[in-house]
Amino acid sequence: MNSAKSIYYTVLAGIAAIGGVASQYLGGWDQLTQLLAWAMAIDYLTGALCAAVWHKSPKTATGGYESRAGFKGLIRKGVIVLIVMIAAELDKLASTTAMRTATILFFAANDGMSILENLGIMGVPYPPALKNAFEVLRRKSEDKGDGDDKDGGTPQMSTVDTPDEAEEDEYKPQHELPGDPYAELKEDMDYKDVSGLLDEED
Repeated sequence: MNSAKSIYYTVLAGIAAIGGVASQYLGGWDQLTQLLAWAMAIDYLTGALCAAVWHKSPKTATGGYESRAGFKGLIRKGVIVLIVMIAAELDKLASTTAMRTATILFFAANDGMSILENLGIMGVPYPPALKNAFEVLRRKSEDKGDGDDKDGGTPQMSTVDTPDEAEEDEYKPQHELPGDPYAELKEDMDYKDVSGLLDEED
């Protein structure tokens, strides 16, 4: 019981810490950041339950819960947050959102697949479309990381305009709104699996 409470409060503390720094250092508390926060929290929680209750954790020699392994897991999550912070700062220099989006989608997809593995250990079924969604997120992170430029996809640094160029661009938008990272997600996901499950229930 004490170990369960310890896990619960640790997860809550991690979520609170992530929320506290998100608005300033992670590019805002938007849907992407919330997705990553929930994925990391649920991955840590389900992994701890696999060890504490099912004793089948692949991260410990005995398969049971070990505080040292749990601490290492928290460190890994913290490093992920630091990497997202670096990506957000790089986006500021390049006046883009591609790096942050690709980084968050990558880690959210990895944690999502880890959650599904933990559910398999726990014997909890899940729809195949959920696995497809995480695979789509991983592909989107690779596409975002490659960029849209033909010259290799590296975001170009913004330059200072001359007075004449600045006058010509006076009525042009200075920043383009970032594209919806989920725009193609609905198209790529295989909803046939879900519809099949609903037909079986009927």
